Formats: sequence, C-alpha cells, structure tokens
Amino acid sequence: MTELYLISGFLGAGKTTLLQKLLREGFAGQKVALVENDFGAVSLDAKLLKSGGYTVQELRAGCICCTLNGNFVSALVSLLRRVQPDVVLIEPSGVAKLSDIETLCHDHRLAALAVLKQKITVVDAANCASYCENFGAFFEDQVRCADTLVFSHSDTDTPQTEAARRLAQKLNPHAACFAGGWDTFSAQDILQPAPLAPAPRRPILVRRTPEASPFSTVTISFDHAIDLKRLAAQLAKLQDPALGTILRAKGVLQSEKGAVLLQFVCGKWSLAQTALEGNELCVIGKFSKEQTIRDLFAAV
Repeated sequence: MTELYLISGFLGAGKTTLLQKLLREGFAGQKVALVENDFGAVSLDAKLLKSGGYTVQELRAGCICCTLNGNFVSALVSLLRRVQPDVVLIEPSGVAKLSDIETLCHDHRLAALAVLKQKITVVDAANCASYCENFGAFFEDQVRCADTLVFSHSDTDTPQTEAARRLAQKLNPHAACFAGGWDTFSAQDILQPAPLAPAPRRPILVRRTPEASPFSTVTISFDHAIDLKRLAAQLAKLQDPALGTILRAKGVLQSEKGAVLLQFVCGKWSLAQTALEGNELCVIGKFSKEQTIRDLFAAV
C-alpha cells in the first residue's frame, strides 16, 4: 500500500526545500510521486521538482481544501492507479489548513490504495510570531495537526528562534521538533522521529465544509525581458500598506542577464540564475486591488 506524507507550512516557510531533502536522502530506491498544489496559476515548485525528474501531479489556481477538494481526491486516486508509487509526497498550498487535507486523505476512495503515514509542518522561525498574530487560524492549524515540526530559518540560536519553538510547542507539545540548519538533521531523523510523549487520542475526523480562503493571488505574465533594477524598485513597494498585505511572490523571469528565479517572502527577496523556463510572476496575500499590483509591475 502506498504511503502518503503531507508536507505543510505557511507561505515561503521552506516546504519545497524540505521536499528536496527528503527526496535526496529519505526515499532512495523507492518509487516516489509528488502532488503539488499552488494557490496561484503559476506552479513554480512543480517546475523545480519536475526538473529533478520526479512524477508530479499539479493542482493549480486554488487551494486543495477550498476550491479543489473534490479534484484532489480524484487526482490522487488517478495518480495512485496510474503510477503505483511506493510513496506520495503531498505539498499543499501554504494557505491550506492541514486538518482539511488530513480529512481528504481519509476519503473512502483512498482506503484500499494508500495510508497516511506522516504529517510534517515547516515552521518559519523568523516570521512565526507575525503569522500567528495575523493569520492565526490557518497558521495554528498547520502546527497543531502536525506529527513533526521542522523549523526553517533557525540556523542560529536567536531569541526569535527560541520564541518560535516555545510558541509551536505550546500549540503542539507532542510533535517531534527539529531546528538548526538543514544539514544539522537528516531525512531519516525527520521520517523516524523519536516519540517525545504518548500522543493524545486522535479525534474522529468529521467531514465539514472548508472555509473560504481569505487570501488572493494575481499572476502577471511578461512578453519582454525584465529590467532587474526596475524590478527591485517595484518589489520594495510591495510593503506599502496601501496594497494590502503581500505575503509571497515568486516566479521565473527572463531578464537581460538570462532567466532568474525570484523568491519574495515578507519583504525579503532574492534572485538567482535558473535553467527553468517561463516569464511569469505570482503574488499572494490579502489584498483587494488586483489591478494596482498589475500596474506596479507594468513598468519593469
């Protein structure tokens, strides 16, 4: 029977980085497939994983637990029958509730095909307190429902990192926790964590109508080479409160220096050369003026 692993985490926490580590170190010699759900129309994470030669089932333009809940189970059943993998790694959108995805994984159509093995949540130690304060219901659900918590951006033992640990452990005292740089623990450590304490009995999963997501997304396509200096100037403006709250932006962009991979999380951004194709930018957050964001990048 195929084993299912849920890799959860808020926007930009580092889910795909953890996925790549698990693929390299944890499932050698096994037939692995991946289910990628991006909230926006651009599935950058799927592109990154496909470039490694993995079988990837994409669910785009919505969140598994909101608009795509029916499609998710059907797509997963189809993938299991077609590929017959040993393991399926599922990376939901960063704004998905882990409890809703868990419920879907217990759907009767999957009972004879797969079993949910582990739920792992990546917690961004640098932004943990802010996410909890501003997006409590979504962020806390991802932490509370996990079997294992992996803290990203926790390379140094700072007061911020320690506060994130305390907050997460208060929400979920029974989860196994891993912090430090990605090289300080192995994939096997994560996949076979030592139990900290007897876990409480799991509540019976009750099927309910998932909440509508309060988050918005806009995808901007370009038909020309991007000016990187102009792009940097416009990215800095994403922190303007008049735009709303911009949580995440990502994309592959064609510039005068070749293709670049853009990653933007909570005001911090990076550009790196890439072999991926495309010329699109996806912006995710809580905002109502989509056209204003489109206009912002019209000049790049």
